[in-house]
Amino acid sequence: MGTVDLGVKHAPVVIKDGAFIGAHTIVLKGVTIGERSIVGAGSVVTRSIPDYEIWAGNPAKFIKKVE
Repeated sequence: MGTVDLGVKHAPVVIKDGAFIGAHTIVLKGVTIGERSIVGAGSVVTRSIPDYEIWAGNPAKFIKKVE
């Protein structure tokens, strides 16, 4: 049997070194979580997070830079 194209859009999720993602967080397709970034528990990440930043919420929003 061959593969069946169901028309589902997909894109990879990239989690860089040292990133921390809290429990019950949802990360949508095509998003990159930056190096040493932190995502608060229960967040919904809808866009890429730069390196060394803290984000949280639904949708996830910038909180502050990590030193």
